[in-house]
Amino acid sequence: MKIVMISVMMPAVENIRGTSALPYHLLAGRDKSIEVILYSYNLNRLSKVQIDSVAKELNIKIHLLPVPWWYNFVLRFLLPFRIFLKNPIGNYISLSTVQLDIIGKENADGIWIYGEELSCVSNQLKDFKRVHTLPDCESLYYYRMLGKRFAMQDRKRYWRSAFMYPKFLNMERRFDTSSNIHYHLVGEADVRFLKEIIPGIQAHFLRHPHYQLADPPKDIAFSPKIKLLIAGQYNLYMQQDADELINCLCSSRCTEDLKEHYVITFLGKGWDTHVRHLEEAGYEVHHIRFAPNYIEEIIKHDIQITPISIGTGTKGKVLDAIANGLLVIGSWYALENIAVEHGVSCLQYRTVDEVISMLRKIYLCPSHYEEIAQSGRKSVLRFHDGELTAQQMFSLLQA
Repeated sequence: MKIVMISVMMPAVENIRGTSALPYHLLAGRDKSIEVILYSYNLNRLSKVQIDSVAKELNIKIHLLPVPWWYNFVLRFLLPFRIFLKNPIGNYISLSTVQLDIIGKENADGIWIYGEELSCVSNQLKDFKRVHTLPDCESLYYYRMLGKRFAMQDRKRYWRSAFMYPKFLNMERRFDTSSNIHYHLVGEADVRFLKEIIPGIQAHFLRHPHYQLADPPKDIAFSPKIKLLIAGQYNLYMQQDADELINCLCSSRCTEDLKEHYVITFLGKGWDTHVRHLEEAGYEVHHIRFAPNYIEEIIKHDIQITPISIGTGTKGKVLDAIANGLLVIGSWYALENIAVEHGVSCLQYRTVDEVISMLRKIYLCPSHYEEIAQSGRKSVLRFHDGELTAQQMFSLLQA
């Protein structure tokens, strides 16, 4: 089977300046009899050395597509002009006659398109069986953002959401719904939202296989003083829940018992104020702004708290933590689309103050929560397996 892939991003084992990890893990998990020829715009700007390495690792052929001159010109000099565009700027990218001719001569059995904004490219290839990996429904993201009160505190971000929501909605309503194209997303709610926008669209939710495993695997046994990790940059996505969590941890009713049983580490930028507040409250706290090897760093810990307040799709850092044996305590947004269940393979809070009671129960009965972490690891390794997901995705081109 020969597949031509057209992508906005160059695949990479981790997300590099964009959602580049998903295609990498799908390509890595594919049946080796599937030949893949990748045409990429390389918007995440991988170097030639990196591109050659990816081609070798994945055993694929890679050709670079030139980014249209006007695209870079608008982003560099006319950025505010995007407000007046009917669609997102990337949706105006299309293949030239020469490029279409070259791709047509590949005699591919199907086309795999990666990146929601490349729907115009998809429309140019209507004669082929196609799978279009979005991977998220962008209009759902902005819809959710506009529904959050905390988003209005940042006026620039709020108005950006207000302008971008109708652009993506307009683009998605014009998606091709022919019988020979399937859409692939990594979020169940994303699929439902897309089907509401475009009744009759062939949209599918497939588990995200983006995680890396430590070698050797982490031994799931909590240390005497339980090591708690909060990973990720402090930004809008974590701001609301993270601020509430630190306030709860610093309140007098919590400090005395929890500080004796937990050591807290922040991995990522922007947490300086939170570190200071926790230190003043009497906790042992560490702050790692950057880890050269992310997986080697997270497996030093027992529990990861993921206080995500907004988002869509699947969160890779949550998958990394669960797959490597950490017990994850997270919000609904943090855990959506991951094959885990509260109290069985993870802990999910509804309100941030519930985290405090969870932490108390954990240190009183650590063995029970070690079993939950083990269950989470087994579930992710089973249902988010790269080979399984790749088989499901590539089978859509044979449907």
